[in-house]
Amino acid sequence: MRLSKSILLSAVLFVALIQTTLASVYSQLHFMKIESPRDGQDIKAGSQLVVKYVMQPLIDEQTSPGKALGLDINFHRRSGNQKQQQLGFIHKKCPVAAKNDKYVTYTKKWTIPSDTKPGSYAVDFVEKVQFRRTQITATETVKINSGETLSATGFNARPGGKGANQSVAIAKGGGAVYHAGLLGNDAQWIKDFMIENGVDMSHTRISETEGNGRAFIQVSTATGDNCIVLFPGTNAKYTPEDAAKVLESFGPGDWIVMQNEISCGGEIMNLAADKGLSVLFNPAPMTPGIVDEFPFDKVTVLIVNEHEAEDLYRDLGGQSKGKGGLDLAAELLKRFPHMQGVVVTLGGEGVVAKFRQEEDRIRDFIIPCQKVDVKDTTGAGDTFVGYFLATFVRAQNEDYFTRVQYALEEANVAASIAVTRLGSMNSVPTLDEVKAVLKK
Repeated sequence: MRLSKSILLSAVLFVALIQTTLASVYSQLHFMKIESPRDGQDIKAGSQLVVKYVMQPLIDEQTSPGKALGLDINFHRRSGNQKQQQLGFIHKKCPVAAKNDKYVTYTKKWTIPSDTKPGSYAVDFVEKVQFRRTQITATETVKINSGETLSATGFNARPGGKGANQSVAIAKGGGAVYHAGLLGNDAQWIKDFMIENGVDMSHTRISETEGNGRAFIQVSTATGDNCIVLFPGTNAKYTPEDAAKVLESFGPGDWIVMQNEISCGGEIMNLAADKGLSVLFNPAPMTPGIVDEFPFDKVTVLIVNEHEAEDLYRDLGGQSKGKGGLDLAAELLKRFPHMQGVVVTLGGEGVVAKFRQEEDRIRDFIIPCQKVDVKDTTGAGDTFVGYFLATFVRAQNEDYFTRVQYALEEANVAASIAVTRLGSMNSVPTLDEVKAVLKK
């Protein structure tokens, strides 16, 4: 037994020594501080790039486990975080030693090749360090960009906006929906479109002086993914007083569907909850401080995508790393005892959710995705939200968890149809189209 303990002690000591040595080794890799270029810096073909780095004094060779051997700086093309073709050396065998135990700054100007095309590039600082028995190479990468102008294959103006999309989805999903809001003086055609699709617009006003909100949506023809830039317009002019007048017509048994695209959203949610309305909240776009702005403890059903779930959980002080969608749904449901359910949409991976009818009746839901050819994902999330609530209310005579199952299934199918079409509001399918897919 004594021998075993000695062996174990030696093993632990050996590991500790290795770890200490490696820690010292890697501390040597901080001898260089890059001052130029900076991440995200714009460059132009034919212009000069200033490369500047500061060398720190190294530990004396007799006590240091390693020393710097050299530094190469090169220029290459990249795609996202992936290195592509190396285009040239900026500086080979750069100076690496500080002098007289003082910090030394080295600067070099390098002309960017005149044939450099618009796109994404990077500058690599490749450090070589010699240890007693081995060498290692560490690379620090600075991402830079050459200004790029893209040609579009087409342009269309279509009605949209999260709240409007969700209202149309509720109506097409068989629900009775009243849309409340403030439209711009250029948006009568949007109001007409929503009325044609079954939405009651009697609680919606049109501003005489303000323009409507805009979403500038760029859609990739290769993947169907989108990039959206928002201009709030009249969305930022809606007030709690406006909402209070509308809410006079509603009460217990009714639902309010809210997003994070209008002003004073938290105050409006409080007003609705205090009048006894159930709250479905889709907190998009996710903004810093949203957990302080909105009363999440008054939300009945929360619908988020996986990234929003991660951001929200982190904002609440949790560690989202390594947690899947169902784990995040469970954690969020724990945080808010009043909440009945959390739905997490996973894009091409389907939907997961966690609902509770009572404290001891909790159920997980996993809905696989529908395999379709994706053209435009812009309105998919809003279609899901609207169809979920429409179906959940329509199935009110069913068992609670059966209602949730029906709602998730119909919403999932509706969203899968929406992504096969261009646009947002006009991509929402009819209930007959959804039921036809479910029958297959």
